[in-house]
Amino acid sequence: MTLGVSDMRRRGLTKLHMTLILAVVVIAAVGASFLAIRSAQVAPTGAFAVTDMAGRTVQIPATVNRVVVLNSYWTEIACILGASDKIVGIDKYSTASYYIPSTVKNLTVVGDLFRGINVETLVALKPDLVITDYGYGKTGEIIRSLESLNISVVTLVSNNFDDQVAAIRILGKVLNAEKSAGDLATFLESRHSGLLSTAATIPASDKPNVLVCKLDVWKEGLIYTYANSTYGTLVEDLGGINVALRDYPDQSWPKVNLEKLLAWNPDIIIVLGYENATLASQLSSISNSSWNHLKAVKDGKLFPLKIGSKEAGAYLDWGPRMIIGEMQLAKMIQPTYYSDLNVNVVVDQLFNQFYGGLSAR
Repeated sequence: MTLGVSDMRRRGLTKLHMTLILAVVVIAAVGASFLAIRSAQVAPTGAFAVTDMAGRTVQIPATVNRVVVLNSYWTEIACILGASDKIVGIDKYSTASYYIPSTVKNLTVVGDLFRGINVETLVALKPDLVITDYGYGKTGEIIRSLESLNISVVTLVSNNFDDQVAAIRILGKVLNAEKSAGDLATFLESRHSGLLSTAATIPASDKPNVLVCKLDVWKEGLIYTYANSTYGTLVEDLGGINVALRDYPDQSWPKVNLEKLLAWNPDIIIVLGYENATLASQLSSISNSSWNHLKAVKDGKLFPLKIGSKEAGAYLDWGPRMIIGEMQLAKMIQPTYYSDLNVNVVVDQLFNQFYGGLSAR
């Protein structure tokens, strides 16, 4: 058979195409094999992903032995979960907490979330993981800076009880302390649900008007009130009517003057403070004043309550101790309905089981 020139050209082009296709297939196969080998070499065995409380998917190294924590309450929780030996750096506020071991409080301080952190100092600690709050201060900037350096960052938040439990479980997972975290979460959930169950039985007619406030700006003739905030909403959860929340539903900490306070004339006033001395001084400053015309003062229902973590006996704070603070509020707001609640017993249970016997009072 004789082929024409055009036929030979077509057949030659076909062979050329087949040769090129085979070459591409071989190169692709070799490349895929190389990438597979390379991937197997760099992918850390045992690494896993978690979804943090900002909804971010975070890759957690297989081994987490070096952790920097940028909040005192997350530092406290990490310690009671048994991970204090993994912490290599802390934020400024962790150094002032009574509930954090001195061995941890003496670690390298890298800054804080309001003024910012020293990234060089943090990086020099070679952390496997950084744990932080988010959504305020310089948290966004800090998170972006650390992620640009390929440092795993888990973000947490605590606006209510459910947030706290969720955060505890996440910390248990990333710190390899899931058993301790589960035990702590169960302890808190059972007691919190008990409070809510009792509150559900309280009729509206038995709910007092309550004001929760701080006197930090009292010299200006104003007080901070807790409205649509963690402590403010607790009042309603526990069987009271929060007068500030009812008037300022869209504000967290509205400041009000004495005229507003007198108009509210609450049945119960709870004054919050971080230290015994400060609370005593503030309460002294309002004695022999117009406050004496208030129903709560005349009825002996002006209660001081210590918050935060500066001193022993402060419980109303983000973290596990808040369950004690909730119970204290419950006894102040509804002493009759919570008459069987023994706060000191629960304090001892919490601290003996999770805080290693640290003196709670």
